[in-house]
Amino acid sequence: MRIGKLTDEQLESLVLSRLPQLSSNTLSGAGIGADCAWLKTGENLLVTSSDPITAGGSESGTLAIHVSCNDIAACGVKPTGILIVIIAPPTASEDEIVSIVEQASSEAGKLGVDIVGGHTEVSDCVNRFVVISTAFGVVKKGSPVPLGHAMPGDKLIITKTGAIEGTFIAANEHRSKLEGKVSPELIAEAKTYGELISVVKEGIVLGSLASAEGLVREDGFPRSCVNLMHDVTEGGVEGAAFEMADYSKTGVVLDQRLVPFTDCSREICGALGLDPYRLISSGALMIASSEPDRVIGALAAEGIKATVIGEFTDVSEGAKTIGTDGVARPMPAPSADEIYKI
Repeated sequence: MRIGKLTDEQLESLVLSRLPQLSSNTLSGAGIGADCAWLKTGENLLVTSSDPITAGGSESGTLAIHVSCNDIAACGVKPTGILIVIIAPPTASEDEIVSIVEQASSEAGKLGVDIVGGHTEVSDCVNRFVVISTAFGVVKKGSPVPLGHAMPGDKLIITKTGAIEGTFIAANEHRSKLEGKVSPELIAEAKTYGELISVVKEGIVLGSLASAEGLVREDGFPRSCVNLMHDVTEGGVEGAAFEMADYSKTGVVLDQRLVPFTDCSREICGALGLDPYRLISSGALMIASSEPDRVIGALAAEGIKATVIGEFTDVSEGAKTIGTDGVARPMPAPSADEIYKI
């Protein structure tokens, strides 16, 4: 099998279709495009998500905290705790393990998230570090969170820029492939992109807007200017747009000409032959909104840039990409992330 996440078809056929039926204690479980599971716990709801870091190398501790906490934030919920599993290859040194733990501790401290447990071992089943994190948050039942679906006519918005995480990984783990092709200044800039990978701030800002009107849509979910949020991970901006539409049973049109990237990301992607639209992009949050100006204004008030890059359509129209040449084409389903090319 190819390296990377399973395709949506494989995920449905090999995994999701074989899971047991959910109990009444689970409001929302595993699904394509679903960032988190929601479970009843007395008067509260437990929101949780797991993610592995397999291509993070020496920065795996930093990335492990953010990828799971970002999923919680994409539900408009503040993450409060996290479990970390570290599997080290036999070639690993004690200093490398310490570095990953210290990275994770530092990032968790910045977010105000407790590391409450996990597991650490050395195994010859892996040839590089694998770090798995499970984050969770708790909210009161009935809290205004955007647990919904995109609707036809909603605008597709992205925060910050695309390719943030991929640019960060490339500069930290593949510098030798960039030297002579990208200026030292841009490589140094890319190494700072770890500071941009969290979307907890924007997730909480937008979560506070959800269900402000106290109304209910026809599909039973809260009516809000924020209908759905999704953390942009493997598969990049295009992969996230496809997953949001698939989850919502809508179509989507993504205009590549509108997607923002830094010059640093563009140059690094060009030097390594990577498609920036399909490169892992933690640090960007994608939003389906019926009131894009309101969403963009709320984010701007907190110093967070946001850009409209497309629109959700009727499911019959499918998923489409408008290329940089202005031509609309069918959007392929997510496949192996571009980061695995290097």
